[in-house]
Amino acid sequence: MRKMVRPVLWGVILCAGFYAGHAGAEDAVRCDGKLMNIGQSRIEVLRYCGEPQDRLAFLDERVTHTRLSVMQQGTTQFTRSTGSYVETSRDTVVSNPAVDRAQNSKTGGTVTLPQTHVHDESRVTQTNTETTTGSYLTLSTFWECKKVSVYVDEYVYNFGSGKFLTYLRFENGRVKSIRYGEYGF
Repeated sequence: MRKMVRPVLWGVILCAGFYAGHAGAEDAVRCDGKLMNIGQSRIEVLRYCGEPQDRLAFLDERVTHTRLSVMQQGTTQFTRSTGSYVETSRDTVVSNPAVDRAQNSKTGGTVTLPQTHVHDESRVTQTNTETTTGSYLTLSTFWECKKVSVYVDEYVYNFGSGKFLTYLRFENGRVKSIRYGEYGF
């Protein structure tokens, strides 16, 4: 019985060691013997990994829309976040002038100005709000919008045949994500 337990135990230990060594492999890339992880600077990556095979740089405008509600419980009023969503510059829809002209002709030629800011309730993700016993009365709801500019760099490294293409995404000079593609060449 004891002889049978030992191989099983060693098998479990080996599997656990393999899993522990492999767990963070998706979030790191090895260059020149050094691991590049999420959060490292672009300068460090260039120092150890060298120039990428391809690079793309752009400015991403992000607007975080947060829905806030003024609530009342008894005589106490408070403001609570009741949901939010993030909109990037890639989400922006450009209006179609032909459609705008057709709509204006239907209204007798009067020009209706579009709303400057519309919130998409279908994209709102609910935040975890703590509820205690008692009833709440929602007095009003309003939106808070914060615009942030993010500098994005995307690098593609080709470490040769037999190794995967590596895609590094930097936001404001720091590694934000690491992805692997097909085999290199």
